[in-house]
Amino acid sequence: MALHLSQWHFISVNGTVLHSMALQFTQWHFTAVNGTVLHSMALHLGQWHFTSVNGSSLHSMALYFSQWHFISLNGTLLQSMALYFTQWHFTSVNGISFHSMALYFSQWHFTSLNGTSFQSMALHFSKWHFISLNGALLQSMAFHFTQCRFTSVNGTVTQWHFTSVNGTLLQSMALQFTQRHFTSVNGTWHFISVNGISFHSMALHFSQWHFTSLNGTSLKSMALHFSQWHFISVNGTSFQSMAHFSQC
Repeated sequence: MALHLSQWHFISVNGTVLHSMALQFTQWHFTAVNGTVLHSMALHLGQWHFTSVNGSSLHSMALYFSQWHFISLNGTLLQSMALYFTQWHFTSVNGISFHSMALYFSQWHFTSLNGTSFQSMALHFSKWHFISLNGALLQSMAFHFTQCRFTSVNGTVTQWHFTSVNGTLLQSMALQFTQRHFTSVNGTWHFISVNGISFHSMALHFSQWHFTSLNGTSLKSMALHFSQWHFISVNGTSFQSMAHFSQC
């Protein structure tokens, strides 16, 4: 199904399960490539990009765009998901089987890969502020961005410092940022996160604001792409949380 809307273009390649999809655009571009059960969907919004890669049971999804606002109401398994874009604000309330969601913003990029037990996630963007409230596995992870500073309620963080105190699976992960450089106790331009049970090691190599994560056997896939800084994380089955980076 190909729809051409004067200044807005819409292309939907649909499968057997997703018979209809209604999208309303206003100064944004949207492209949806659908499989048999809507396996992937890419949304491109002017200067803000949104990509959602869903699981096997996301049957229907209605998207409404109007002046930086986005609302997605899904089918039976993903019963409610509301995304609100208003001057760098974003809120996502997810359901049970919405396994992955990738959000890309022009100067601020965000990617979240979710698992089966990552049942709720609320993200709020407001002038370099970020708050993430996770489900049972990632019990508490709150990030606050204020004037290019990472701040966490779970640890003492100042100026390009990042601290994530997770639940039982991800017990500790500390990222230190200094003058737009990643620095760890393990060496310059290197990051090693010693995690809980199944996230044993992660080595990150940096080169001109590029970030690459090479993990072990259970670190499967998670890719974060930033405007001037690139982040690649390989995630596993029990590492359902997220990694975030901000630029100023």
